[in-house]
Amino acid sequence: MTPKLHIAFNSHNLLFQHVNGYHEKDMLVFHETISHDEKGLEDITGVENYLAAKGYGIHGMVDSEGNVAWAKTLGKAIFWQCEGVNERSEGIELVSFIPSQYKTNLARRNHWNERIKQLDTAAKLAACIHRAHPHIPLVYSKGITPGITTHWNVTKALNIAGGHTDCFPVNEGGYFPLLNVIELAKKYYKEGWHF
Repeated sequence: MTPKLHIAFNSHNLLFQHVNGYHEKDMLVFHETISHDEKGLEDITGVENYLAAKGYGIHGMVDSEGNVAWAKTLGKAIFWQCEGVNERSEGIELVSFIPSQYKTNLARRNHWNERIKQLDTAAKLAACIHRAHPHIPLVYSKGITPGITTHWNVTKALNIAGGHTDCFPVNEGGYFPLLNVIELAKKYYKEGWHF
């Protein structure tokens, strides 16, 4: 029996009204919520409701406990989540206070390295997304080519003035261990993880 990812919160009904069309995806973008961790699903549902109230949406979310929110059946939905690549990308928010609490990339990196359960679950989610949408390869993308990237990468690649800097990857001089997440995602894909 292949391992199945547990979805703790199906955000379909909350986000359906914020779909801006549908399109095949070839990119996965990681974001940080810049919000505090809460026990249970409150950190996820709070952010999901906030985004929906603003007309935004996100395909998935993972908190520090490894809880997952996913907008079931909306994998091809276009949400306003990452300027410049909304049409072609799925987005995953990672509940994290790290960018607002720690000023140096070293301190931020150290705190991300402590969030093993969250990173592990994010990798499982990426593997499941790749299985459901094989046009999203499990490779690093600098924000232009198909693959897995971050909001920081897209902002830099598309030269978006005033853009976001969340999930600045370690391999680009930042703090978020994106390459580690991608390697774990490849492992989980081989193990058969799915929605």
